[in-house]
Amino acid sequence: MFQFVQPKLTVPARPGSQGKPLHAPAQLTPGKTYVFGSTHIDVGGCSYYRILFISQLLSQIYDNTLFSDARILFNSKDLFPILSSFRLQRACSVRDVEWFSKFLLAAKEIYRFPVVYEIDDILVKDDIPVYNCFRDIFKEGKESIPVYMNGSDAVTVTCPQLADYYSGKFGIPREKFRVVPNYLPRYFFDSYDETVVLSRIRSQKKRKKRICFSCGMSHFDMFRTGEGDDFSGILDWIVENRRRHQFVFHGGFPPDLEPYQDDFERIPVGPFLDYPRIRRSIRADLYIQPLRHSPFNECKSPIKLLESWAEGTPAFVQDIGNYMQVAPKACFDTPDKLDRMIGDLFADPDAQFRLIRDNYTRMNAYWLDNHLDEWLEVMLFPNGR
Repeated sequence: MFQFVQPKLTVPARPGSQGKPLHAPAQLTPGKTYVFGSTHIDVGGCSYYRILFISQLLSQIYDNTLFSDARILFNSKDLFPILSSFRLQRACSVRDVEWFSKFLLAAKEIYRFPVVYEIDDILVKDDIPVYNCFRDIFKEGKESIPVYMNGSDAVTVTCPQLADYYSGKFGIPREKFRVVPNYLPRYFFDSYDETVVLSRIRSQKKRKKRICFSCGMSHFDMFRTGEGDDFSGILDWIVENRRRHQFVFHGGFPPDLEPYQDDFERIPVGPFLDYPRIRRSIRADLYIQPLRHSPFNECKSPIKLLESWAEGTPAFVQDIGNYMQVAPKACFDTPDKLDRMIGDLFADPDAQFRLIRDNYTRMNAYWLDNHLDEWLEVMLFPNGR
């Protein structure tokens, strides 16, 4: 009979007092108002991680920061004269190049605000895996993206690999890129509760382990190209173990598993603002994120680890890129190794609890709340007003 070690974790206090910081960042001059403009592409994770969470948190904390976010490119003659900077997210169509070149850059020359181009993925069709069902959306990326990058004062990306890719692909000077990782806003993702964690671990001996694959359709060969996908390496393992564990698919579902669909639990994708609640309702004992080795996946941020750690649930991920850099012990390369890792995780409840607690402690380095100065440096780069 195992005994749990009494929790000794001291959860750091959330920053600020009554929504205000204890000290203003050096980049902001007291008494001066800063207006930041941006575009965002949708109401999903990409826009929230790279634009909306940042503007929402900064505007809530600092009285002298104002944000104007738009889902479409806009023409505002009243806004441009007062802008401190403008961020352009994931623009990759030829259609908007004229707006960018003749309107935004013209306004930038007149009013002297920096333009920052934001991109968090490889959006060039030729370098996106064939199985990715969104591949054709980015057929103009090769032509348009270098225009946006060359015309901007800086380019923000999520990891060094992505900066290296675009610098090499389009001959953009490497020093133009600013690497700002994906950080999680505490107000949205922090749902860690040791009582819930302990209760979940205690119940594991009496039931099947709930193992969740939480990811979208782009990870599966939805069009049956025959090229394989992110799940190809562990597909047979999933079939072999479908009655040993309770596998839960949140978001997408592999077409090759349709013959066995009654053996799996399926949770449809929902609104992004409901994402953490849906994940908590799954009551997962473990998350798994396989990824096929490719330049596209090597440029992914370790977001699946961070989301799980903030929730208080272990995660095992592919031995690739930033996942290996952040948590090599959580990475697998073969189905056999994954199976051993799962066995070891559930064989020792005390070790599982310590792992979950230690992972949550590591989140102190990944909360967006602790990196606002980093984003302000980007927004005021190089000569923001």
